[in-house]
Amino acid sequence: MSTVKILSILEAASIEPPRARAIAESIEVALREQEEDLTKLLMTKQDGADLRGDLRAEMANQKAEIIKWMFLFWIGQIAVTTAIIKLL
Repeated sequence: MSTVKILSILEAASIEPPRARAIAESIEVALREQEEDLTKLLMTKQDGADLRGDLRAEMANQKAEIIKWMFLFWIGQIAVTTAIIKLL
């Protein structure tokens, strides 16, 4: 909403022009600050690409970790199965 439009609305409400101008300018300043705050919260394409790269790296690390633990459990299962067979 522009200052001119706010100003005309306030003047139509019988508010004297200097006071209406001050109110309109303060509203515009508040709206601009709010817009800047909201813009900071938005994610840009570069932010998305960076996040995607970080996520892929983390997934690769987790995959390697899972494979390592799978082999350790398989070795443990083989050892337990071998021990049970020898006991029988």
